[in-house]
Amino acid sequence: MTDEYDIAVIGGGAAGLSAAQTAAAASKRVVLITSGELGGECTWNGCVPSKALIEAARVCHTARRAADFGVRVPVVEVDFAAVMAHVQDAIARIAHYEDAAHLRAAGIDVRLGHARLANSHSIEVGDAVVEAARIVLCTGSRPSVPAIPGLDTVDFLTNESVFALKQQPRRLLIIGAGPIGLELAQAFARLGSAVHVIDVAPQLLPREDPDVVRVIRAAFDREGVRFTLGAEITAVAPSAGTVRVSLVAGGADQTLEGDALLVATGRAPNTDGLGLDRAGVKTKRTGIIVDEHLRTSLDGVYAAGDVTGIMPFTHVAAYQGRLASTNAMGKRRKASYRVVPWAIFTDPEIAHVGLTEPEARLQHGDDIRVSTLPFTAVDRAVISRETQGLIKVITSGKPLIGHAAGGALLGAHIVGANAGELIHEFAIGMQVHAFAGRLAQAIHAYPSMAVGVQQAVARLFAAGRASAGELREDVDDLNSVGHPQLPP
Repeated sequence: MTDEYDIAVIGGGAAGLSAAQTAAAASKRVVLITSGELGGECTWNGCVPSKALIEAARVCHTARRAADFGVRVPVVEVDFAAVMAHVQDAIARIAHYEDAAHLRAAGIDVRLGHARLANSHSIEVGDAVVEAARIVLCTGSRPSVPAIPGLDTVDFLTNESVFALKQQPRRLLIIGAGPIGLELAQAFARLGSAVHVIDVAPQLLPREDPDVVRVIRAAFDREGVRFTLGAEITAVAPSAGTVRVSLVAGGADQTLEGDALLVATGRAPNTDGLGLDRAGVKTKRTGIIVDEHLRTSLDGVYAAGDVTGIMPFTHVAAYQGRLASTNAMGKRRKASYRVVPWAIFTDPEIAHVGLTEPEARLQHGDDIRVSTLPFTAVDRAVISRETQGLIKVITSGKPLIGHAAGGALLGAHIVGANAGELIHEFAIGMQVHAFAGRLAQAIHAYPSMAVGVQQAVARLFAAGRASAGELREDVDDLNSVGHPQLPP
């Protein structure tokens, strides 16, 4: 049995859905082939369940802080089974609109099964063969599990299993202090677990601006999350119903015990079992090799999303899926990652677009200006008692005119309430190559958190500094205390 299509998409995650929907919208004959759940990692094991858990933990934390607002909540009780039911409900609600029925209604054929490339136009799906003029590989990624002695002797958790927990671990050990590890560390700590995070790196979040990292570390320390960084894990072993992790840190041997162990050490591309070598698709350790048009080494075959190893974000996967599908239909558009915002949904949130200050100084030398605004200068943050954080703007001079009108936006970094929303104002400014000063000129509704963006950019100009709250609090003090006490 052989079926023919214009575009065949392998993989049903963010990249695959985007690629298939783009082709269908252009009235192409398109088939999506997947061996996993439609919606992929983000819907079932990543973005959606983690943010649902984080939201439950945030509500719990807010209830415990209710007295700050004059509201008395005598007892805050966590029903962990109900929390996890909320997580599963969020998954189901979002997955409902990514199912086969909705895709077929959009003109996309859906095949469930394991796909293997036979050549640049043929895909084997069980006993069937699918023929397509162009193929887009969107098979995603899976948890990367480190080679730690004894790790295979314990029933450790990853993001693929942690959201199926029925009982809350009293003591949770987490290997990995990256975005996934930190988000889940804080969530479980707020729900009542004692959490200890271990990482080989000597500091948290090396890709984030150092000022941002200082604020988030202070916040986690206040909430009782413990860290052992710069650690070499020498062994993992079961121990009377618990998990024991042996490590060396600071030249000293340590042993940690927990009721559960979560491994959050990054992602690995799903390239196995696809017949890539046989078909002639080149790969490397981080994924399928693609050019700037998302073409693989095999003519007529494209790749998008986590399987390329370029940027492991759902929004980048969706962008690449659209672009790969568009190019598979005959265009030659280049992928650009110059402006890619990302967010880490800790509390306070972290958001980032463009260069960090050290990166900017390395690339532009002394021709940069930096404006930093503490959240204590943002009236809405004061009102809501969410004053831990800062907004940092980095600019450079433009040719001929230098820093007139604020210069060019190189990067922006926010740690604070709603950072994941606020960052997009900077992203749009960078996308359209706007002068930084345009963000200060735009009228912002008061009292919104977004006024902080306007204030932060205004500090690039002498006339705007006092109105931006320069005298309210020194930024260096903010980095050290993180959450200043407000008067009663």
